[in-house]
Amino acid sequence: MTITPFASERDLDIFAPKFLRGRIHLLNKDVGICLTANKQRSHAYFPALMTCISFLDLLSGLHAGKLKGQSVAELVAYAARFMNAAHYPKLELSVLYEMMRHKIAHLGHPYLVFDSHTSTKLQGFPRMRVTWTLYAGNRLLPLELIPCPGSRIEKAARPWEVPYDHRLNISIRRIKVDVAKSIDGPRGYLAHLMSDTEARKRFAACMKQYYPP
Repeated sequence: MTITPFASERDLDIFAPKFLRGRIHLLNKDVGICLTANKQRSHAYFPALMTCISFLDLLSGLHAGKLKGQSVAELVAYAARFMNAAHYPKLELSVLYEMMRHKIAHLGHPYLVFDSHTSTKLQGFPRMRVTWTLYAGNRLLPLELIPCPGSRIEKAARPWEVPYDHRLNISIRRIKVDVAKSIDGPRGYLAHLMSDTEARKRFAACMKQYYPP
């Protein structure tokens, strides 16, 4: 694996920061629009969250050296290295990815309650029935998985009551800020990319997929 099609190391050094800054600009713009309340005080929560997860997918793919086939394992590895691991534990990240990412992408809306053992990625954890709450505002924790045994979502507009035993509170704005911050600083992804030979090769391989020469 080489840094081709970059003509030189300097070309990669010039391009990589521009590429990442451009993606951060789009992240901030798109999520900002989604989280700006309309006249009815409503927000576009799901597009905002999907944008954040998609950007994490991109960064974890760049770090892994592939833009196809990466999943929660690569995301967890990226977060463990470049984000606050105490705020993004493996379990919470895995539940977020499996409960939200796939369902929003394929169904437009996550299940009201997610059975963790329907995902092979969560088989190693205790079985949970997880519901969720999305927040537009900044919160202390981006992801907060709260046990609530014996709880039920009342029938209302549903055909029957739905039991659950955990709730995942998700701060979209906090995730957006933390994802952007993971790139910067002396321990961020960009500094790693500028100094690590293998990281540069993986980034170049991804750029060949992103911009086919």
